[in-house]
Amino acid sequence: MDEQVVFFRVAPTLAWNEAFASWLHSTPTRRARRRSKLTMDAYLADVRLFGQWFERVNGQAFTPDLLNTTDVTAYFSALETQAKPATYNRKLASMRMLLAWARGEGLLEYDPAAWVPFLDATRESPRDVQEDDWGKLEAAAEGHAHLKREDALMGLRDLLIFRLLGSAGLRIHEVVGLKVSDLHLEDGFIHVLGKGQKHRKVRVGGKLVTVIREWLAVRPATAANESVVTDLYGQAIVRGSAGRRFTMIAEMAGVKTTPHAMRHTYIYRFMDAFMAGDKGRLPAAIDAVCQQTGDRPEVILKYYTRARESEIRAVADVM
Repeated sequence: MDEQVVFFRVAPTLAWNEAFASWLHSTPTRRARRRSKLTMDAYLADVRLFGQWFERVNGQAFTPDLLNTTDVTAYFSALETQAKPATYNRKLASMRMLLAWARGEGLLEYDPAAWVPFLDATRESPRDVQEDDWGKLEAAAEGHAHLKREDALMGLRDLLIFRLLGSAGLRIHEVVGLKVSDLHLEDGFIHVLGKGQKHRKVRVGGKLVTVIREWLAVRPATAANESVVTDLYGQAIVRGSAGRRFTMIAEMAGVKTTPHAMRHTYIYRFMDAFMAGDKGRLPAAIDAVCQQTGDRPEVILKYYTRARESEIRAVADVM
């Protein structure tokens, strides 16, 4: 039986990990692509998790000079059955980064992952929510924010999180990273520093602007913190906390979804509204949604012009 890949808390950084991390920060590819801290952290975490698996299987501490085709192939063969294609591919990309560094350092003479393939990550459509579920989520978020209770302040904050995800298409880390200086509500947009350290201007509508203004009027603030999304004490919250608050709203609505599914839903809804039934406006809709989300046109064309996951589920339910 294949060894199961177990995911658990990452161990402290080892000396070789520090050298690898330094290389990731200083390579020409890193400077050209402006790889984000989140991406860097993901690469390092993936490598550490492989090291933990290696130690369990082989009974000795992992170092990059011990990398071999047998272990690398076994690890990714097991991972293929347990992880989504996108997660698998990111972990393989992390491994290839480690191998490039190790070979450059003279620790390895060959590539143990040469015959490990990337998976087709486009087999499933992006997961969105059906229109009925969107209405349930919106009603739950609004109701949560306006109930008269002691934590009404946090209810309004949670509504803001929901609106930034679903009405502006922000990623969860972009939501918690938003600063007061990024808000240009009089001009109808917010500035977002997104994935890959890319800047973009996101046009926002009346519902979101109203919630932002309501929140700013009561937002706990500290002199040193400019974060828009804060806790009761005016401190910025982390992406995990924001994700849990969104999950709470989804559970209240009885809808099974994720923060990132809100981004997928936003893209579909934005494109539908932009075209207004005129499929001839698809090229312009793709250009508009690229400006809003920071995605490349080929990404939107590849993923968001296919059958929707919500449509497939809806048809399957009535068959």
